[in-house]
Amino acid sequence: MATKVFKAGFVAVLGRPNVGKSTLVNALIGSKISIVSPIPQTTRHQIKGIMNLEYAQVVFVDTPGIHSFKDKLAAHLNVIAKRSLEGCELIIYVVDVSRRLGPEEDKLMEIISSQKIKIIMVLNKVDLGVKFFNDYIDLWGKKIKKGKNPLILYLPVSAKKGKNLEELKNILLDNLPESCAYYDKDTLTDFPLKFRVADIVREKLFLQLKKELPHSLAVEVEEIKSKSKVISIKVNIYVERKSQKRIVVGKGGQILKTVGISARGDIEKIYNKKVFLDIWVTVLPDWKTKPRILKELGYWWA
Repeated sequence: MATKVFKAGFVAVLGRPNVGKSTLVNALIGSKISIVSPIPQTTRHQIKGIMNLEYAQVVFVDTPGIHSFKDKLAAHLNVIAKRSLEGCELIIYVVDVSRRLGPEEDKLMEIISSQKIKIIMVLNKVDLGVKFFNDYIDLWGKKIKKGKNPLILYLPVSAKKGKNLEELKNILLDNLPESCAYYDKDTLTDFPLKFRVADIVREKLFLQLKKELPHSLAVEVEEIKSKSKVISIKVNIYVERKSQKRIVVGKGGQILKTVGISARGDIEKIYNKKVFLDIWVTVLPDWKTKPRILKELGYWWA
């Protein structure tokens, strides 16, 4: 009997903000690797999520969405997104067919269509409607050069509902090379644990604050101490103004308390033991423009 061939490779996941890239990666892997929130631009790091199957390993590079903001942090996110294509065998290009096309999509298609890497266009959020479905296909047709289309196929999916995800897995495996695994089979991500913890806290903040404070805060895990029965974690939340600190803390400290309770539940699932979470809010003016601060917070590491 012939031995089944093992396949492995890196797959870049690209798309404009809030199209469902993180939801897609989490659903494919079956574990929460990237944070998910209704606030755009929440994935600030190039996170590798790893899908381990019996005869394959797929390493997803989940990147920040390409966007047109002008501050240093935004510029850095754009660099990370473009770098994510290096060394990848495939690109999953995610679009949200429930949203109309915009200038960011036009620019992103220019970048992606010029690559020599095979591309799968995932037409996501079909559960919310397909009003703009054909618009994305038509724009792609205008971007490609004659005879130089790197696109393998268009695939309508719902990452949230699980629609066509098994088909997507099969397409990935069909197009990955024979290779040994890059990571141990029990590894789900190479993202440093303290940044995963910080992302969980930041996700809960965004869910509480909605659009009040989407990009004016940062979360740093200052210290993690492991004891026999409990993990003690000290977290700093940085904001730019005193008025923002009042918003984050909430009346009577209620928002911060809710964030702490919600975040602690997710973090305890990672450590599989009780977690004590000590959260502080600090005013740090213009943190987004300071490379030294960005590096300390883990946003300048790629």
